[in-house]
Amino acid sequence: TPAWNRIFRGENVTLTCNENKPLKGNFTEWTYNNTTLEVTTSSLHITNASHRSSGEYRCRNNDLNLSEAVHLEVFSDWLLLQASAEEVIEGKALVLRCRGWKDWNVFKVIYYKDGKPLEYWYENKNISIESATTENSGTYYCEGAFNFKRTSERYISDPLNITVKKAEQSKRYWLQFLIPLLVVILFAVDTGLFVSTQQQLTFLLKIKRTRRGRKLMDPHP
Repeated sequence: TPAWNRIFRGENVTLTCNENKPLKGNFTEWTYNNTTLEVTTSSLHITNASHRSSGEYRCRNNDLNLSEAVHLEVFSDWLLLQASAEEVIEGKALVLRCRGWKDWNVFKVIYYKDGKPLEYWYENKNISIESATTENSGTYYCEGAFNFKRTSERYISDPLNITVKKAEQSKRYWLQFLIPLLVVILFAVDTGLFVSTQQQLTFLLKIKRTRRGRKLMDPHP
């Protein structure tokens, strides 16, 4: 995957399909917006990216399951806010950077979060959060100026949504399905026991009535 999934038009990106365990063979399948590409190597090179390059990329090696999607976004703008990840697990690192078109130097940079100023630097710097929390979730954008322009005009990047998820959320996600499933199973078991008990009771009463009928007709054993 690229270090940044938001890039400028005209830049080059390489997507790499990795596996935890080495596999025999080197066949790789790539999909772009659910359409299979002709590339069968473990790396997908995108050169001179255009807006058409934006989309969802997936891969798989040797007929295994498809990977999680990588969402690539290509921009044509003066400023671009990039993030190391748009979805972060609580406790993991998060890096934000404000880039200028063609890597031109950006000055008097202001980072915003949810519409409020967050950080200011005369010389551009990244925002580095070593251990993200849910409080870091929000909408970010950056603002800055270029030193080669004589005007005092400032530029603003497109906003970027960052979501920080708690590690327990994945467990709770499964519990949301597990608890109703257990309730259904217990209900089914209880219903089965009830039906079984009712059937046994009906059977015993039937036997008892039959025996009473026989005693009335034939009092002798």
